[in-house]
Amino acid sequence: MESLSMSSVGMATSGPEVPNGLAMEESSKGYVETIAVNKTKVLVSELCRHFYTLGWISGTGGSITIRAHDDFIPKPCQLIVMSASGVQKERMVPEDMYVLSSDGYSLLAPPPKPYPHNPPKCTDCAPLFLKITHMEMIKGIQGHGYHDELVVPIIENAAHERELTESLAEAITAYPKTTAVLVRNHGVYIWGDSWITAKTQAECYHYLFDAAVKLHQLGLDCSTPGHDPISNNGICGCGGNMSRALKMGNLGLDYVIEPSRRCILLDVEGTTTAKSFVTDILVPYANDNLVKHLSESYDCEETQVDIALLSSQIQCDLEQGVVGAVPVTPNYMGKDMVIASLAANVEAMNKTNRKVPSLKQLQGHIWREGFQSNELVGVVFDDVPEALERWHSSCIKVYVYSSSSREAQQILFGNSNYGNLRKYLCGFFDTTVGSKSEAQSYVEICQTVGVDRPLDMLFITDAFQEAVAARAAGLEVIISIRPGNERLPENHGFRTIESLLEL
Repeated sequence: MESLSMSSVGMATSGPEVPNGLAMEESSKGYVETIAVNKTKVLVSELCRHFYTLGWISGTGGSITIRAHDDFIPKPCQLIVMSASGVQKERMVPEDMYVLSSDGYSLLAPPPKPYPHNPPKCTDCAPLFLKITHMEMIKGIQGHGYHDELVVPIIENAAHERELTESLAEAITAYPKTTAVLVRNHGVYIWGDSWITAKTQAECYHYLFDAAVKLHQLGLDCSTPGHDPISNNGICGCGGNMSRALKMGNLGLDYVIEPSRRCILLDVEGTTTAKSFVTDILVPYANDNLVKHLSESYDCEETQVDIALLSSQIQCDLEQGVVGAVPVTPNYMGKDMVIASLAANVEAMNKTNRKVPSLKQLQGHIWREGFQSNELVGVVFDDVPEALERWHSSCIKVYVYSSSSREAQQILFGNSNYGNLRKYLCGFFDTTVGSKSEAQSYVEICQTVGVDRPLDMLFITDAFQEAVAARAAGLEVIISIRPGNERLPENHGFRTIESLLEL
């Protein structure tokens, strides 16, 4: 299958996945500079410029991906050409393309250009839905006719495109006839069995989306055969709850063209989960299994990235004279000594409750192993599941912001003592977006999830400094009072609650 994947607008051509294998990889390497690949590079650059003139891709957004067709190579083995992300699409040339193996590995990257050009990067790449019927242009969508109902799933945006993978897969599985998925406050992914089909469908979808918005502005419902006046029966929610979207019926267009009016941002430690669970269970588990984890996975790419990030943090600590920081042993002295020096630094960081991203990322990977082996189970307060379900039923989007890594947050809520609670959560943020004690971090979160007025987001935390920062960013703030939380300053000026059910 070929597809247009459009971020502002993006076009992708993808086919059935094939298992990784050395033979496949070797054959692909010999195919990088063939006529088919070079022709596809030219085609992608032409389409980028064409879509730019249509206003579909701008501000370096959008991506086009096409499988390099060759009659002598089986389709599952054909290479993929992808336009670089973060570059000016109207100035794209064939040399600006990535070439990927059939299973998604980068085989050839475009050369970087001098300043002021940004370095090229490969694009990262449950829901609501939009219904449209009785429009002539529907016939241009594969498998649909004039009288058919066109259903386009809508999923929530994420801080990074790669985090959309799960929601995209769920949407495509639940709506097998769909050839497009809308991403709120982001764009649309469109695909077809050839680049021509994908391009044609992109043009049809553009017309249909534009018509749907204009009908809505006239007070008419695009999902009814007669385009009747809009009723008040719409749906709302967040990614991760496909059953709700399937059961609730038509989507009012106001949920497509306007951001959510109200959402909640939750802290974890001291708000949804007892501090003691983190300090007495999670942190000791990570400490006890640190050496084992590093030893067994030392040569894995993920672990090498963790070690590099942690080593960089340790070097900064040494330069700043942080107490407890010791130099990381050079690699030539052997794996065991390197791990021992890392463990000594981690122990010192934990003693002072350091919450640096590199440490949290490493801990998250160790916790993942604990949850997968059922040695760990996430523990939340008894009021949390009911509150999450209540907010979800009221169409209030809920996000999480914690010093723990996004992956660790997802694992905790996905494996809680009340089962999988991720279906109630629309997204996760960690300190890669910024420190929780800095106002700009909350501004970034609001912009990411499409909240135009910060006051439309409620932040619930146990930490006074975080509350001050969030309020400075314009958010509404409530402080959570739980057993084991630190005492607040007198006359702190914030509303407090002891249970999320008080809201």
